[in-house]
Amino acid sequence: MTQAVISDLEIVEPEQDLEQEQLDGSMSLWNFLKTIAKYLVPYKWLVFLTLARILLESGFDSSMRVSIKLVIDQAIVPQNYDLLLLILGLLGVGVVIVAIVSLLGDYLITRFGVLLLNDIRQSLFDRVQTLSMEFFGRRSAGDVVNCFLADVEKVETSLFSGLAFAVLDLSNILFSAIFLFYLDWRLAIAASIGLAICTLLPSSVLKKATDAGFQLRQQEGQIASVVQENLVSQSVIKIFGLEQRLSNDFATRLTALQPVYTHARFLSCLVQRIPTLTFLLMQVFILGVGAVMTYHQWISVGTLVSFQTLLIGLNLNLLSFTYLLPLIIDGTAGMQRVCEVLEEIPHVQDAPDAMTLPTLSQEIQFETVRFNYAESRGGVEHLSLRIRKGDFAVFVGPSGAGKSTIINLLTRFYDPQAGRVLFDGVDVKQCSQRSLRSQIGLVSQDVILFNTSIRENIQMGCLDASDEQVETAAKAAEIHDFVVSLPQGYETKVGDRGGQLSGGQRQRIALARALVRNPAILILDEATSALDPITEAEILATLERISGDRTVIVVTHRIRQALHADTIFVMEKGHIVETGQHQELMHQNGLYAQLWRWSHANAQDRDRVICV
Repeated sequence: MTQAVISDLEIVEPEQDLEQEQLDGSMSLWNFLKTIAKYLVPYKWLVFLTLARILLESGFDSSMRVSIKLVIDQAIVPQNYDLLLLILGLLGVGVVIVAIVSLLGDYLITRFGVLLLNDIRQSLFDRVQTLSMEFFGRRSAGDVVNCFLADVEKVETSLFSGLAFAVLDLSNILFSAIFLFYLDWRLAIAASIGLAICTLLPSSVLKKATDAGFQLRQQEGQIASVVQENLVSQSVIKIFGLEQRLSNDFATRLTALQPVYTHARFLSCLVQRIPTLTFLLMQVFILGVGAVMTYHQWISVGTLVSFQTLLIGLNLNLLSFTYLLPLIIDGTAGMQRVCEVLEEIPHVQDAPDAMTLPTLSQEIQFETVRFNYAESRGGVEHLSLRIRKGDFAVFVGPSGAGKSTIINLLTRFYDPQAGRVLFDGVDVKQCSQRSLRSQIGLVSQDVILFNTSIRENIQMGCLDASDEQVETAAKAAEIHDFVVSLPQGYETKVGDRGGQLSGGQRQRIALARALVRNPAILILDEATSALDPITEAEILATLERISGDRTVIVVTHRIRQALHADTIFVMEKGHIVETGQHQELMHQNGLYAQLWRWSHANAQDRDRVICV
């Protein structure tokens, strides 16, 4: 949802105590576990059952390998047929039990996975609703969407296909180690030393692999952003013949991704390969030592076979574990990108003791306000103005003069860096954003309609609005007759971003959405700039009719809209250079008069072209 609509919804704040990581580094595995644990707490019984299933599987797997010693030494060699049947029967019962438990465990993990995915995505979505407009100017939509989809899936894969099976492998290794000492402590010590080496060797590479994985996720997020931008810009791309240029640019980005991808994946493979090769060397060494011990009858044949079977199982567990490490690395990098969004601090926040702002009764005042978006993009400087309740105020001026910045500050999309914005003498920073924005109806140049029905789009302005109130707002915006003429009426779907409607129809629905909340302040920010002159004139006539005692603020570069304004604010380079009504400003023969004459001359040229 856009921020104008988001302000009407009740937002549940996510937890704020996530571990802060350096943006140029990587999240450690320990911090990944601490972070993901916050989402596991509500499902502690599922976690417990999953761990119990893992322990049962790993314990039985190791027991089967050790049972070879009993089969050989206690049953086959002494020809004890009854004991052989008993051992085989117990193993068969164990297989049936483990199979049932495993199937139930698979179902639990599948359900657990979707619950966790939904919780993380809900946390992300809730957090995005609370963030200021500064965040959306800094982070691309495609990158954030990639965080919702690919990064969260990486976390889920890391947890259930990575960590869960890693715990299973580690449990197998633990049980195998216990049984190895049961079989022969001397060979077990040698195997333990080898396992320790296998564990320690890749640790030096693991940090580098995690860093590289995070950089890869960042690059992939940029690729997703480029694709998203390309998809929504196809009309511009096609009309200007940019297909080949953008394909070349995308190929360049993919080429730049190659070394990052190769580096990250190679380090992940290295983490996987080092312990495997080390363990193979250890296994050959222990086989040789065990064979010599069996030859001298220091250990039995059954012990040697069971020991080697356990070692083979250990090797498989180690192979599996190292194979899972890249998944865990990817999930850790994905979790860091998720946390970057979750840990974002909104630039605009309600004060702890924020008051409910009363309905505007006197005036809006800007008191020596200064605001700049960035060094490369200015805003307003030392701005002071007053707009009385019920005024029709118009802001005009050349592009980049700071007109839309006035609206951004008035709606608290941004807070001024100096000075104050006052409603009836109350600083808006002392009030809740909800109570401020509930008084405002905003219609902007880029109309955002949701891919749902006309009725629901209008109700976005007031979620509790009845059908009667929706239709009353539509009538006020003079769109009702058109809507009821449609086969599905108010239930007609508007399409993606309102693509099934014309520009004028979208503007009128947006106006109805603003009016349904009965706002004290109605703002039009370049709302008619993309419309043809006839549609623009119709909407302005509608606006003049419905204004009543509302405070109406219009930001426009079409200066003809200022003709009947109570107050005109002329802006240039972030300052108000002239203030007054049309006739007063024309007599001053300043910037406003120049803009008016230029606009009038262009209008005459357009009329001549139309006549021709």
